[in-house]
Amino acid sequence: MPHRSTPSLVWLLVVLATLLAAPTWGTTFDVAVGGVNTVFTPNTLDIHVGDTVRWHNAGGFHNVLADDSSFGTTVSSDAWTFTHTFNAAGTFGYYCEQHGSPGAGMSGTIHVTATTPPPPDPKPGAFRFSQASSSVSEAVGQATITVQRVNGSDGAVAVGYSAAAGTATAGQDFTAASGTLTWADGDSGSKTFKVTIVNDTIQEPAETILLALSNPTGGATLDQPTATLSILDNDNPGPSGGPPAAPTHLTATTHSTSEIDLAWTDNASTETGFSIERRSPSGTYQEVGTVGPNVTTFTATGLDAAKLYFFRVRATGASSAFSAYTNEASDATDAVPGPCVAGATTLCVNNGRFKVELDWRTADNTGHGQTVPIPSAPDSGLFYFFAPSNIEMLIKVLNACVAPFNHYWVFFAATTNVEFTTTVTDTQTGKVKVYFNPLNTSAPPVQDVDAFATCP
Repeated sequence: MPHRSTPSLVWLLVVLATLLAAPTWGTTFDVAVGGVNTVFTPNTLDIHVGDTVRWHNAGGFHNVLADDSSFGTTVSSDAWTFTHTFNAAGTFGYYCEQHGSPGAGMSGTIHVTATTPPPPDPKPGAFRFSQASSSVSEAVGQATITVQRVNGSDGAVAVGYSAAAGTATAGQDFTAASGTLTWADGDSGSKTFKVTIVNDTIQEPAETILLALSNPTGGATLDQPTATLSILDNDNPGPSGGPPAAPTHLTATTHSTSEIDLAWTDNASTETGFSIERRSPSGTYQEVGTVGPNVTTFTATGLDAAKLYFFRVRATGASSAFSAYTNEASDATDAVPGPCVAGATTLCVNNGRFKVELDWRTADNTGHGQTVPIPSAPDSGLFYFFAPSNIEMLIKVLNACVAPFNHYWVFFAATTNVEFTTTVTDTQTGKVKVYFNPLNTSAPPVQDVDAFATCP
């Protein structure tokens, strides 16, 4: 299958262009040598660095020789052609040894001026919802909706948003919302808006709110302009039966190299217990444990070190009735501390303190990201998946261990729509951050300024 490479940040383009490409904007100029007269035609040229001059003998016994002998040919009456590319600015004289000398007789001059490659086209990016569909309990109070700016951050941009009635009723189930989100030039972070949810006492099925983005400015476009928010009922069905109210506010917190602690809010009074489910980033949910009624914590054990896990919880009721699920919560287990050993698939950055590894997956293949260290920038590095000429990611870990930040930051930009999992490990403490991008999704840039609270 094809794998798109979508530019996301100007600084990434500059790095990749420096590593992988040479200028391609040169022009070729022709100069006739001799012929009816013993002259170069034209005998003066104004060109730019990267341009090429092509001399061709139009008749006679001639050659071309630079005043400083840095380029030239031997004297001949053949119909010869000679080319030379000028890669430095300056003034370069030349002459025919048979009919001239430097600056006299049959001679010429090339004036070469420095040139700047044309700047890349601005990429203001596109707007999309972070999730095409999501759900909240009607007890949540306010739902937070995240909008992403992807595939570019050039220029100041804005987009309108709205939350309107689907099957939910505005003013009864939620408060309609609209407004504008703005981004400054260079800002590729996510923005959010709130939708107020009304917690009524009416038993009702799940109801939907229609979310929309519109009227992008600054040259930005819409990538995924619509989404659906579902409101899950939390009202007690009473003695007549039915599913219990859904739990909410699930959190996941790493406990060790093999354990993650879960906690949630119990909103039901008729539950018989809770079912806990787990999945890997690209896997499916499986039940991994149960707890009794009124219990709101669970420790997931037997996990692999330095791995990302996702969890969700639902309440169980009489007659095998289940509530809706909580929000999804995730965290990565710790790693065993130890030195970073650089290799073909392991990148060591920031004086070797942080280890970066990357796994990728397509519809029909899997693999490990191959590293491209940058000796001149030891806090940064590159990865490729399929070929060394096709760089997929630039990543860096920065030391921001000064007030008011007091964190190590993780920044990366990936020019791919391949599924990948990026694992960054603090080898001194064993703390781990894992970043996951789904298959066939253009990877948004990451600017995680809360990545590691492990200073110094």
